[in-house]
Amino acid sequence: MMLEARNLSKSFGKLVATDDVTVEFGREDGEMVFIVGPNGAGKTTLVNLLTGMLDPDEGNVVLDGDDVTGLSPDERVHAGLVRSFQVVHVFEEMTVRENLRTAVLSERGRTRSAFSFSDEHEEVERTVDDLVDRFRLADQERVVADKLPHGDRKLLDVAMAFGLDPEYLLLDEPTAGVSAEETEYVIETITEVSETEGVTTVAIEHDMDIVTEYADRVVALHQGGILGQGDPSILETDAELRRVLLGVEE
Repeated sequence: MMLEARNLSKSFGKLVATDDVTVEFGREDGEMVFIVGPNGAGKTTLVNLLTGMLDPDEGNVVLDGDDVTGLSPDERVHAGLVRSFQVVHVFEEMTVRENLRTAVLSERGRTRSAFSFSDEHEEVERTVDDLVDRFRLADQERVVADKLPHGDRKLLDVAMAFGLDPEYLLLDEPTAGVSAEETEYVIETITEVSETEGVTTVAIEHDMDIVTEYADRVVALHQGGILGQGDPSILETDAELRRVLLGVEE
């Protein structure tokens, strides 16, 4: 069972952003895939097509064998396809715990007003406890979100996405804006949780050191198409990838 892009194409006027892209994600449970490429390569457009933020001009998105091309982003979330954005989306005035509880209740179709009457109260709180622990937010769980360090805000954002019970999680530059000191902590935490939970995680990333260290597989885009894919060693062995991604002429 996989998330598949089948011959996806998307143009904006004369600009071809995604050009007949066919690629699979989730070949193994908990697979960590990084999408790389220069600016304008079509990385974000591909993620937007997969998650329903954009409709393709041609091609299909297939989730675990079912064509979901016509489904809305919300419908895809309920089918197990969840997306976290480059800019953190959390409820600024709520604590870490309240943010996580809101995500878990959303996944269960519950409103906050119904929470106190729910017979799922203890189960919801256990799920929140688990998210707090897994994402190393225990010391911050009573802190209001807008007071968090940026690295913890990123982790909260991803933890909320996990609260929606994904099978596939798509991240747009999870380390963007994070200090050098926090970067490894953030990506290591995300990778560890994804692997433990068996969630296929697909992340756009520009830091090749992170990609080399944490990727199970790399998908490289250039001018809207796939330039190459494979394990991270291709970043060292593929001369064309090195030229396009790193500016190395050999």
